[in-house]
Amino acid sequence: MAVVIASHHMVDSRGSGSMKRPDVKLENYEAVYRYYEAHDQSRAFARLAHKLFARHFKVDLSVADGAEQAITDAIAAGTRLVISPNHITGDDQYVIVALVEHMKALHPLRASTFIPSEPSLFTRRGLAGKALRRSVDGLGAVPTFRLEDLRRQGIEITDEIDELYRHATIRASEAQVAKLVRGEKMAGFWEGTRNRSDYRVVQPLKKGIAHTVIAAAEQIDVAVLPVGFYYGSEPDDYKRPDVPGKRNPHVHVGMPIPVETTSATELVDLVHPAMQECLDVVVARAVAAAGALTPV
Repeated sequence: MAVVIASHHMVDSRGSGSMKRPDVKLENYEAVYRYYEAHDQSRAFARLAHKLFARHFKVDLSVADGAEQAITDAIAAGTRLVISPNHITGDDQYVIVALVEHMKALHPLRASTFIPSEPSLFTRRGLAGKALRRSVDGLGAVPTFRLEDLRRQGIEITDEIDELYRHATIRASEAQVAKLVRGEKMAGFWEGTRNRSDYRVVQPLKKGIAHTVIAAAEQIDVAVLPVGFYYGSEPDDYKRPDVPGKRNPHVHVGMPIPVETTSATELVDLVHPAMQECLDVVVARAVAAAGALTPV
């Protein structure tokens, strides 16, 4: 995380009451999702964080024709938005925070939006680790267990671990549905992992978020908001990417897509091309900007 902005007194957990922050471990998933299902962000902290991240990330923003009004109308009608960008770097979630501050139509999402996030953000040690966890808690992060993270930790994926993981995945979705129904919005990376081959192409989308938003849409109106991120260039090494323009991301926001299907496959087939269209816009803009700066 590039910026740690938490203080002990700035972040609260009003909805989780006196519940203690649980250890974010797979075997502790029930306590984890019981806590985060009830957890509410500190409004004061979130507003400050949005301003700070908007200063840190100078978003070059464009919006599809009619999208701002469509977003405003959807929020006014009580529709829960699900911000859905492509996933490139570890800073993408903070760019979402900056985007919400930069775009007036998205201001109602401040302090009322959660983001499924990798567990490592919640488990780092020392004072810096505690500050980071308070920061991500204050910004609405919700830990989401992934098999690739477990393998990276050297954990063997036995039948027992796989079953535990499946139960945790179901419980995570239930908690996220509850938060959406309660009135929160969501931001999530449908690709499931960062792009490690070509930042100009949206990877195949996982169906996890699709299942979650469809389940929520059975009770309330939900719309997916496709977004394209691009940082201006391709890295020499995708495994250890050095993205010079990471503080000046190009962002394009598309038209909200109402969730009207009960098929995760159909929803993914709608969302993927919409995300790619947004990405195409920002890639073209970045290429044009680079060309304008190239000496003749």
